[in-house]
Amino acid sequence: MAKHALQQKLRNKAFLEEMGRLMAEALESPEGLRALAAAIAAPIEQEIDRKEISSLLLTKHTLPTGERPVYQKAPNIRAYWIAKGGEARVQELGQEEVEFPIDRITSHPLVDVSDLKNGNVGSLIDIQTKTAKAIRKETDKRTITVISQAVPAANTVEVTGGKLTEEALNEAISILEDQELTVKYIVMRGRRFGDLKGWDLDPETSRELRTKGVIKNYGAASILQTAAAALDEVLLIPDEEIGKMPEREKLKVEPIEKKLTFQTGWLAWAEVGMGVTQPNYLAKVKVLP
Repeated sequence: MAKHALQQKLRNKAFLEEMGRLMAEALESPEGLRALAAAIAAPIEQEIDRKEISSLLLTKHTLPTGERPVYQKAPNIRAYWIAKGGEARVQELGQEEVEFPIDRITSHPLVDVSDLKNGNVGSLIDIQTKTAKAIRKETDKRTITVISQAVPAANTVEVTGGKLTEEALNEAISILEDQELTVKYIVMRGRRFGDLKGWDLDPETSRELRTKGVIKNYGAASILQTAAAALDEVLLIPDEEIGKMPEREKLKVEPIEKKLTFQTGWLAWAEVGMGVTQPNYLAKVKVLP
């Protein structure tokens, strides 16, 4: 363990030294800015992968060059997808294929030229973190939007009183269990999660809640908390594929050609789509006042 920690520390030190060198060179030429852009792309992508939930809910599909994001579906089931711009769309019945549009999700990180000149690596790391957060939040928002839109009315349980109840959640779980599905993820806002603290939970779950303040699992399902979820909804995702997340390009970071007086920066972007082909496999609880 100590050896691993030392190796990680040395790797981090080498990374910081390399970033400092690239920052100094970035001011000298367009090639320097491009080299720095390539160096910061991998950490941004790693941070996105570490925290995003979209790939847990939809099946990621890296598109080979020239391949369209076209997928098979049952003709008697509607497909839902995210159109360019982030709005959910629905396909009419009768078609056996659906194409999910690919859209760019972008961020425009800027850095002060004095930070580059002085090799302020901390500032650059902050930029990487903010860029990853912006792209991750937008990706997850779009994924949650299309999943929520796709849930059939027959698979929606409504509960009044402004709080999620154990009875309502169990009823929604039973909707999927009736299809011989197991609920894999329960997706909700952090504020909605507070409702669980008033439930009569089993001893093990209650102990976890008391000692950690959170519950990782409810029965066989993992609880995912995300600000992308609507406060009045709880989504239930099964252990079967519900849709695809086609990806045309891995994260790219390129210099912005137009430089500001005291700042320069990059365009960070990814090309992805989101769509649901099995809406009947979804359920949700709608929390009403």
